[in-house]
Amino acid sequence: MSMDHWYIYGAGGLGIETMDILQSAIRRGQQKPHHCAFIVDHPTATEVLGFPVVAVGDHVPGAKVTIAVGEPFARKALLEKVEGLGLVLQSIFSPDAFISGYAEIADGVIVAPHVSIQATAKIGRNVAVNTASILGHDIVVEENCVVSSMVNLGGGTQVGMLSYLGMGALVKERVRIGHSSIVGMGSVVHTDIPDEVIALGNPARVVRRNEDKKVFK
Repeated sequence: MSMDHWYIYGAGGLGIETMDILQSAIRRGQQKPHHCAFIVDHPTATEVLGFPVVAVGDHVPGAKVTIAVGEPFARKALLEKVEGLGLVLQSIFSPDAFISGYAEIADGVIVAPHVSIQATAKIGRNVAVNTASILGHDIVVEENCVVSSMVNLGGGTQVGMLSYLGMGALVKERVRIGHSSIVGMGSVVHTDIPDEVIALGNPARVVRRNEDKKVFK
């Protein structure tokens, strides 16, 4: 019986973690077997983790794809690209995550091990939620965001599109984080964060505009 193809877009750190999650889901029967590979713009290796690395243009049309890069604006650009290539955006959920049956999760979302997503949470397209993060009831995370490991979003919080939450950030219930903003590692957010800023510290304070729209310099 022939198998469908599934690409992980990006072969860096988040890419290999995402491939590992997908393989775990396949081994444990959460996903059916697929021909799995990495896809990148300019390959520098022929394989990673024993899986082929395919150049854009050499892919199988109509295959599934999950975007696995850690920059929100890069995620947005790649989403537009894969849609133009005719690839089908697909979510990957770790078998070791808890996802409420009352949560709403869009296409292309990565949910890593030991994540908890509670009832009536809403996760937009192409969001990455990393290991051991807690997303409380009624939260909203808009498309193309990255939620790093061990982030805790209190109930009713909202995260605007294209934002990045650093490792271990804590966000008080019903707080809003604006679009295109960065909350630094270990920050504690008690009040709303505006659009397009970088906020750090405990309590988190705006330190500058997010002019570069880039997390990793």
